[in-house]
Amino acid sequence: MDIVQKIFEMNNENIPFVVATVISTKGSAPGKVGFKMLVEADRRAEGTVGGGAIEERVKDDALQALAEGKSVTKDYLLSDKVEEKDNEITVVPMKCQGKVSLFYEVYNSMPTVYVFGGGHVGQALLKVLRDLNYYSILVDNRKEYADKDINSYASKIIHTDYIEYSNKFNPSNDSFIVILTHGHSYDYEILHALYKRKIEARYIGAIASASKARELKSKLVKELGETIDVEKIHAPIGMKIGGTTAAEIAVSICAEIQSIRYQS
Repeated sequence: MDIVQKIFEMNNENIPFVVATVISTKGSAPGKVGFKMLVEADRRAEGTVGGGAIEERVKDDALQALAEGKSVTKDYLLSDKVEEKDNEITVVPMKCQGKVSLFYEVYNSMPTVYVFGGGHVGQALLKVLRDLNYYSILVDNRKEYADKDINSYASKIIHTDYIEYSNKFNPSNDSFIVILTHGHSYDYEILHALYKRKIEARYIGAIASASKARELKSKLVKELGETIDVEKIHAPIGMKIGGTTAAEIAVSICAEIQSIRYQS
């Protein structure tokens, strides 16, 4: 696969990676200026910076850059006649006897928000999430709303049955889940699936009035047992900052998500 295509695909899927690019060489070096290698978090690589020992060292340094979340430039001396020292240049045991500099460009993943329901509030929420650099996954069982023309701000759109998806998706522990469907029965079934599967998301919020929220939580406890912690559900959803329009509700939801993300 072409490395540019690989970068495009991984960005679209919100997968973290690093692109290491040869930016200068001096003397004999296996790679040429412009050579690139994409390194994934599991050490898999696409492309090349020349091969041999330098390539393995670049993978190590790429993963270090990814862990630190910072792009960086590093210099290497390719020589089997110099002992490695802790200074500004890294010695790689190769017979080349040249020097090479690489730029490590870090592509970290964005926080993921699953939005169940792409109606008016969902549309407004997706716009704010995009502006705040979240990776949003819209899930909707209606084809007309699971559409890029209608919901152009979503990072990814999945047209599927709500319950079927709730029973199979695997969100990371630091993801955010927002439930804004067009029916309380859907909202409940999604919550039921999340609790039955013991999904540990960072945030679970459901749109509901105060009375409906109490009803949802009470029903979950009745069906799944008193050991479940329904107080973790943010319902009614959003911070109490005022307003009833779709845009205002979206802002209140994002404010709540932001407060949890930054622990404020």
